[in-house]
Order: sequence, then C-alpha cells, then structure tokens
Amino acid sequence: MSAIAAPRLSLLHALLASLTLSAAALTAAVAPVRASATQAPAPDAARLPRPFPVLPVLPFSDPTTACALRFGASQEWAASPLAKPAQLLASCGTEAAAGNLDARAIYGQMMLFGYAMPPSDTGLAMLQQSAADGSRSAQRVVGSLYRDGTRVPKDYAAARRWLTLSADQGDGLAAELLGLMDYTGQGGAVDYASAYGEFVRAANHGSSHSASNAGQILFDGRAGVPRDVAGGVTWFIQGATRGDADGAFLLGMALLRGTGLKRDVQNAAGWINIAATRGHLEAHAVLADMYVAGAGVPRDEKKGFALMAYAASRGSVYAQRRLGELYAGGTGTARHLALARTWHRKAALEGDATARFQLAVEYRLGIGGPKDLDAAIGWMRGAAQAGLAAAQNDLGTMLQRGEGEPRNLDEARQWYQRASDQGLGIAAFNLASLADAGLGMPKDPALAFRLAHTGAERGDPQATLMIGRMLFTGDGVPVDKAQALVWYRKAADLGNVDGARQAGWQYMYGVGVPRDAVLGQRYLESAARAGNAQAQTILGLYLLERQADGGKDANHDAAETDGKAWLVKAVAQNFAPAYTAMGTVYSKGQGMPPDQPTAIKWFTRGAESNDLASQRVLCLAYANGTGVARNPELAQRWCRAAAQAGDLFAMRRLAVGIADTTPERDSSYWQWRIASRGDAVYQSMLGDSYDLGRGVPADFNAAVYWFRLAAEQGNVSAQSSLAWHLFTGLGSERNDREALAWANRAADTGSAAAMAMVGEAYLRGWGVPADVGVARGWLEKAAAAGSGEAASDLANLYEIGNGVPRNDALALGWHRKAAALGSNAGSIALALRAEAAGDVHALDGRSMQWLAVAADPGAMGTTSGSHASASNDATESGLASWAALSSLNEALQGDTLRQYEIGMRYLLGDGVMRDTALGDAWLQRAQAGFAAEPHHAMYADAVRTVEQRVSGALSADERERARRVAVNLLATVPSRAVGTGAYRS
Repeated sequence: MSAIAAPRLSLLHALLASLTLSAAALTAAVAPVRASATQAPAPDAARLPRPFPVLPVLPFSDPTTACALRFGASQEWAASPLAKPAQLLASCGTEAAAGNLDARAIYGQMMLFGYAMPPSDTGLAMLQQSAADGSRSAQRVVGSLYRDGTRVPKDYAAARRWLTLSADQGDGLAAELLGLMDYTGQGGAVDYASAYGEFVRAANHGSSHSASNAGQILFDGRAGVPRDVAGGVTWFIQGATRGDADGAFLLGMALLRGTGLKRDVQNAAGWINIAATRGHLEAHAVLADMYVAGAGVPRDEKKGFALMAYAASRGSVYAQRRLGELYAGGTGTARHLALARTWHRKAALEGDATARFQLAVEYRLGIGGPKDLDAAIGWMRGAAQAGLAAAQNDLGTMLQRGEGEPRNLDEARQWYQRASDQGLGIAAFNLASLADAGLGMPKDPALAFRLAHTGAERGDPQATLMIGRMLFTGDGVPVDKAQALVWYRKAADLGNVDGARQAGWQYMYGVGVPRDAVLGQRYLESAARAGNAQAQTILGLYLLERQADGGKDANHDAAETDGKAWLVKAVAQNFAPAYTAMGTVYSKGQGMPPDQPTAIKWFTRGAESNDLASQRVLCLAYANGTGVARNPELAQRWCRAAAQAGDLFAMRRLAVGIADTTPERDSSYWQWRIASRGDAVYQSMLGDSYDLGRGVPADFNAAVYWFRLAAEQGNVSAQSSLAWHLFTGLGSERNDREALAWANRAADTGSAAAMAMVGEAYLRGWGVPADVGVARGWLEKAAAAGSGEAASDLANLYEIGNGVPRNDALALGWHRKAAALGSNAGSIALALRAEAAGDVHALDGRSMQWLAVAADPGAMGTTSGSHASASNDATESGLASWAALSSLNEALQGDTLRQYEIGMRYLLGDGVMRDTALGDAWLQRAQAGFAAEPHHAMYADAVRTVEQRVSGALSADERERARRVAVNLLATVPSRAVGTGAYRS
C-alpha cells in the first residue's frame, strides 16, 4: 500500500524542507471517500469489526488479498465497483483479524483517519503493533506519523527508527523519507552524504523520484558529496525513463544548457514536454519560453503565452513573473501594463526576487498603475534582500535620494557594495561617487578612483566618465589631463553625453592637450543639441567670451553662435547652474554692460534652485556687502542653504556666526558637522560649546570627547582644555599624569592657561613631585602671557613666602596684575585688603560687590569677572555657570579665595542657584581657612566683617541653616594655604 506520497525535489526550488507530508495526503491515498469525524456513522457501522483484544500470535503477510491489492496497489478490480466504503472497511477488518499484516496496516490507517467511521486512536495502536510485528508498510506509516507529528507527538528519533526498519526491508518510500530528513536536518544535523545514500537506496528499491533527488545532489554538489555533473545527469536519466516528472524536467534542462552532456535543444524540448505532460508546472513555463524564443520548437508566441498562462494560473511563480513580462512587452498577446503589474505582484508575493524588482520599478515610475514610492521601496528592499544585484543598486539609489524613506547614505552605501560584489558596474560607480564626495563614508578619493575603474572595466559609461574627471583633477590619482581626455572620449563613445561635453570643453580651452576650438565646439554642440543643459551653459559662456573679444565663428549661423541664446536654452530647462552663469555674465559684463542688480536676481534664481555656487555667492555678497547692501539675515539664509548642500566655507561661516543672526544652537550644529569631518579647530570649538552649554546642553563627557580628538591632532586650545578636565575629573576620571602631559604639550606652544596649569601642578604635586621653584617659573611665564590665575598664584606665593622671600609689596603688585587680567581671585584679594584697611572708598563697583556692601545681598549687583555675568543671554549664562563650577571645584579642594568666591556667588545667584544661607556658610568656611594661616590674618578679619554684614541681612532660620552647613563644611572640606600644596582641615 502506498499510503504516503513522497515529497518532491525541484531544480527551480531546491527546498526539500518545504515539502512535508500532510495527514490529508495520507488519508486521500487510503480511500476516495473520507468520513468526517463529525458525520453520523454509516448505517452498518455498528456491525463493523472492532479492534481485537488479542492479536493473532503468528501474523503473516499476504499482499494478494482484496484489501491489500485494492489499497496497496490502487487496483479497483480487487473489489466490486459497487462496494461501499463501509463494506471495504469491513473487508479489510476481516483480513486484519485473520492476522494479515498488510491488511492490518491498511485497516489501522482506516481507523486512525476515519475511513467510513469516526477517526479512532485505536488505529494508531494497530499500526504500531503491525510495525512491531514486521510490516514494512506499517513501519513506514508509523515513522511518517512521528516525523510529521500527526496524531502523535513529533519525534524525529522514533521516526528515524521506524523508517530505518522499513527501508532495511526494501521499502523505497521509507528510504526516500530518511533521505529527506537527512537533507533538511530533521532530528539532527543536515547530512547531505547520508541523504544521498538514502536516495540511492530508495532508487534501487524502485523509487523513480529518489533517482531524481540523488541526481540533483550529485549534480549540484553538497558537503560530503563532491559535485559530479555527469553522474547527476545519469540519475536524471534513470528518474526520467522511470516516469518521474522532475527527472524528465531536470534532464531537459541539462540538455538545454549543455551541462553534463552535449547541448541538444531539440531533445531538451522533448524531455521538458514530457515533464509538462506529467504535470510539471515549471516544465510548462520553460516550454513556454522555448516557444516564445523558437528554441528547439517552432517559434509560436501565442502558444508560448498560452503555456505560460496555464502554468501561472496553477501557481508557478516563475510563470507568473514571466507572464507579467509578456503582458508588459505585448508578446503573444496585446500589451497590458495593468495586468503586467498584477502578475508581477502575484509572483512577488510568492517570493520571486526579479518580480519584486519589476514591481518596485512599476510602483516607482507609475507603470501600469499609480506611482507609490512607499510601495516601491518596500518591494525594492525585498528584492535586494533576496540578493538581486540590480535591486540592491536601485535600493541604494532610492535611499541616497530619499525616495520612499528618509535619506540614508550609510545604508545606501551598503547596498551599493552588495551589488558591486556581484559584478554590477553601475553599483561600483555609485560607490565611487559616495567615496569621492564623502557621503555615508569617509571621503577617500583613492578608493573612489579604484571603484570607478572597476565600474569602467565592467562597461559602465558613468564610471568611465568619472575616471576622466578624477585624472583631470588629480582626485585620488596623479593629475593626467591628457589621459583624462582619453577616458572622456571613451565615455562619449559609449553614448555618454557628459563625456562629449567634457571632451569638448577640454579641447576648446586646450586644457592638458593642444587647443582645438573647432573640435571642442563640435563636441560641445553635439552635447548641447542633445539637450544637455550643462553643455549649453559651457558653450554659451564660451561664445559670450568670444563675443566680448570681438570674435565670430563663420561656420555657424548667428543664432547658434549667440552665447546668450545657449544660456537661455539651459535656463529654459531650469538648469540651476545656468542661472549662476547668467549672474556671472551680468556681473562681469560679458557681452553686455555690467549690471549688478540683474546679476543678483540671476544669482537669487540659481540659489532658489539649489545651485551651490549661487548660494555661496549670495552668502558672501550679503555678509560682506559686496555689490549689494549688507544683509545678515539673507547672508544667514544663503549660507545655511550652501552649508546644507555640503559647502565647507558656508559651514565655517555659520559655525562662528554671521553677526548676531546665527542662533547658538545652529552654530553648535555646524561646529558638529565640521568637527565630524575631523577638523581639530571645530572639534575644540564644539568642546567649548559643550563645556559652556552654548547651543547644546552642557555635557562635560561630550566636551572631553571632542577635546581629546582635537588634542590628538595638535590643537593647543583643546590640549589645554583636556588637561583642565583631567585635572578636575569633570567629564572624565581624574588623571593628573595625563593632564600634566597635555598641559605640557600646550604650554610648549605658548598657551597661557596651559602654562598656569603646569605651574599649579608643580605647586600642588599633581602628577609630579611638588617643586615650588619650578612652579614659580611656569607661573611667571603664564602671567607674562596673560594668565590672571597665574598672577594670583604668584601673589599668594610672595604673600606667605612659599619658596620665595615673603614680600607683601610684590604680592600686592601681583594681585593688582591678576585683577587687571580678569582674575576674580585677584579682585577678591584686593577688595579684602581694602576692607581690612578700612579703605574701601577707592574700590570700583566690581570690587565693592565682592564685599557685599548692600544691606540685602540680593540687592547687590553681580560680579563681572573674566567668565562671570548674570546676563540673560545664553552665552553669558553659560560662562557664569562655568566660572561658578570652576570656583566650586577649587573651593572643594581647599582654595580659601575660591571658597570665598563661591560663597559670594551663592549669595548673588551668579552662575548658580541663589542660596544666601549656603553662601554665608561658605564665607564662614573661608574665614576659618584664612584664620588658620598666620600671614592671612588681614583676610580673616576682612572676611569676618563681610560675613557679619551678610549674616545680619539673613533671617533667623537662614542664619541657623548657615551655621549647620558651615559646621559640615568645616568638617569635610579642607583648607589650603593659598599658593601652596599644604592642606589643613
């Protein structure tokens, strides 16, 4: 009994895993009529034999009984044609009861799947018993049930065990199923060698399809099975001659292609036709192609179309796609683009990559229906993911242009690369274009040239043109203008109009080759007459220059030699550079008097048409007032447009700001754009923006990242800033040694701030043993270079006599210089000295603010030190916050002047949130620190006076809170003798 139909292998699909056994197929093989489990039992069902409580002790096999013959070999004569299903069931039951293994296997299936009775699991028990008793057909059926999980849990190990028993008894179908399990990895790893062996065994047991399967593995070659095309064809012949449709088709295809045997198109057509008559759908489709092309059969497009329609309507995916192509081309039928799209959609939904690509093109261009870019890119992506090179390239193009999805240069590059890896010339050109422009990948002209050369070798005219351009400009390759012309002419010979334009321009102006105006003009006119707007623009400008020089070409009539007429033609095509050319003509007065207002109008049209040259011209013109009234807003507009198109000059103008019209967030954005290209100056500038929260949220980690990139390229400002961050541990883990290394590098190039940091490092022993003498040397250099903080540190050294003779007069001088250089520490020291001496009348307003002279601290003004301001302006606010953070950092490390400064900042809300109690607490901490240093008694007295003045303006609750906070600060924050590395608690 052949209860289980063997799955099929196909050359066009080659997916055995998708060919699985279904319970429906099993039942259909058992009987022509199936009783539903929900149907009422047959009238005589109650009289049908039931499973036996005790099976015969000695079962026997007899395949000649009526039941075995009818169901085992599909012989209808074994029973009366008028026999009803119930009668047939009863007959098989009787034979099974007599102990016939063949009948018992059949009867077990009848019961299990409900043949003329409700389905019953008792049939499974009968099948399993029959299998155990040695029925090879029962063993195969039980193995198949476990393989597919039909009425039993799926169990590949059990399936293999039963199928092996059956196959070992010579059952070809069981061997074929084992081969399929090995091929698809069911119940274990994929094992092509074992699958091949099982298929061979099945073929030797009479399975024609297994012969075809074995041939396909051998023909293609798999792991463990070396490729043997001739051997594979031998198996195809065996399968074909034994009646297997796949074998006939595979043999026909081998003959058609001349693979494994001599090519014989007519014989191929015969075998493919045999496969078609055996119901092979793909054979119908291939035969249809042969009729359309007249290959091996008389050409008959209508018959080819009919065969293709037959296969397509019955589910052949290949035929569905080809039918769409036949409709699109009007081959064998009337042209019908809408039906073409319909059939392409059917094939695409079934996974045909080429159909997906064709459907994507139809949606993209609006062929056969509405244009739909969303659908287009979806289908294009599907085709690309399936590995179709043309689709991968076109998907890259859509992503680069932003069609159907937002522009994504990085992903576009990846798809171009996949297509180029498959040998597609235009994809190599697209990759070369990205590399040349630095779009979606770092700019790499050398790589661009190599990629363009690859595309040119594959016959792509655009890549050929690109090689000429790169040789001409020396972009990624040494300049060779003569060789560039050779490539331009090659491109022109391939039908590329741009190649003709470039060759014409080079000949006309004698660039890199002897000048030949006639030949140049001939090339340009050829391109211009073909409608190339760029050629028209170049030719127009050239002729206008000649007209301005009084020249005239006698070989052309007046209309053709009129340069302005050619420009008008280009303008009529809305060619943006033509607007720029017209602006240039009017600006320079070429062939006409200069006319700046008209020139500006033309440049504006060009800029509005996204011509980068016009945008740049207007950016500069309005920013500088060149030929037009200065207008920062228009300058900002056109600079931004040019910058967005990638113009680096415009980006730089926006990064630093145009007057006061560039918002800080825009400046920081353009800083990022340029910094991302590796420009150290703008990386450092962006780091400053992150430090100050200027146009971006303050982010010290981001600042350190950009400072480090710039510092590694030698940017002095970034080196100094990076050193500061590493010394303070803000935005990065503190690292005194690395900080000192960066500070030294910056100091060696004259950075005052870096020299001050090196001096302070030696003073405090940061990353190096403390050495006051070396520290003083660096601080003096820094002060001479303009560092107010270094001057303040020197004042403190002389004030306490640390490493130098104590000299208060010299210390006072350094404090004054520090204050003059903008140091808040210097200003505070002078103010406190004046307070201690009772001589505050000579102080300026800025110094008076440090003494909190107003009764209400909130009524006092704000400091205006080098970095501080209470302005609402974002930049001033950022600077104030930065200065406050710096002073707080120094205060926490024990600097008493900075403790005093941060206290005043909290009192004033200068760079920090206003908190008068916290401010007073810091003043108390500073007073205690000064009091601990004998040479700072005057500062201690002055701070005590100021603190009392501040405390008197506080409420009782604020004073109590200030006291508690001060106690905590005294216990946790150290104090340091100013200008030394010694700490006191």
